[in-house]
Amino acid sequence: MLTFEGIRRPRASSKSDVVEMFVGDLGDRLRSGDVIVVSSKYLAVSQGRVVSLDSVRPGLKAKRFASRYRVDPRLAELIVRESDEVIGGLPGFLLCSKDGLLTPNAGIDKSNIGHGMVVLYPSHPEILAERIREAVKFSFGVAVAVVICDSRLSPTRRGTTGVAVAASGVSAIIDMRGKVDLFGNVLKVTSQAVADDLSSAAELLMGESDEGTPIVIVRGLGNDLFGRTNYPSERFAIPMQECVYLRSLGEGRVEYTFRHVARAGVR
Repeated sequence: MLTFEGIRRPRASSKSDVVEMFVGDLGDRLRSGDVIVVSSKYLAVSQGRVVSLDSVRPGLKAKRFASRYRVDPRLAELIVRESDEVIGGLPGFLLCSKDGLLTPNAGIDKSNIGHGMVVLYPSHPEILAERIREAVKFSFGVAVAVVICDSRLSPTRRGTTGVAVAASGVSAIIDMRGKVDLFGNVLKVTSQAVADDLSSAAELLMGESDEGTPIVIVRGLGNDLFGRTNYPSERFAIPMQECVYLRSLGEGRVEYTFRHVARAGVR
C-alpha cells in the first residue's frame, strides 16, 4: 500500500545547499525503497533561479510578443530566453515548449515569491535529482528514488495536476507495449507515466498556495519499479508531430523556435 507523508519546510527565499538539507534533518525519516518527490520551484529557489523583473531589459522579439499577447515585456524577455519554442498564446500567457514539456510562460512562476520577482525552472534538474539520491545513500546507506515535479495544465481540463520534470532511481516510464489487457488485446502504444502519477499524487499534499509542503515521501511503491536509470526532462517528452493534441490542432503553427540558440549554448 502506498503512503504519502508531506514534509513542511520554511519558505525558501534565497540560495542554499538543498542537498545538504536532504542529508540533514530528513535523513532519519527515510527508508530504503522510499521515493522523495520534490517541488521544482523549491529546488529552483535553492539554486538562486530567482529574477527581479526590474533587472530585465526586453529585446525587440520580446516586445513584439508582449504587445501581441498583453504580457509584461520583461516577462516576455525571460520567456524568450527560457523557451525552446513558442507555440502561440492568449492574453497574459505564451504557450511554450521547454525541454519537451509544453508549459505556459516557459514554466516561469510569479507565485510564492516576492513582489516583482519570478522563479525560473531549476537548472539541470536531472543532475540535482541524482545528487540528492546519491547523498542520501552515502550518508545513511538508504536507497531512495527522487522525482522532481511541477504543476501543469492539461488540454480542456480545469485545474492543475502534477508532472515530473526529472527523476532518478525509479522506472519513471513503463513501456506497456506487447502486454495484453483483461480481454487479451495486445497493447500497441500504451506507456505508464509512473513519475507523473507520483507527482500528481504528491501535489495533493504540496498544494498550490500557502501549504508550505515542498517535499513528499512516498512509501510502498514496490522494488520492481526501482532502478538506476536517470530521466531528464527530454526523456518524458515525445516529438510534437507524435502528440495527438498538437498534431490534431496543427503542430506546424509554431510562432518561433529558439532551438538554434540552445544548440549554440546560449540561453
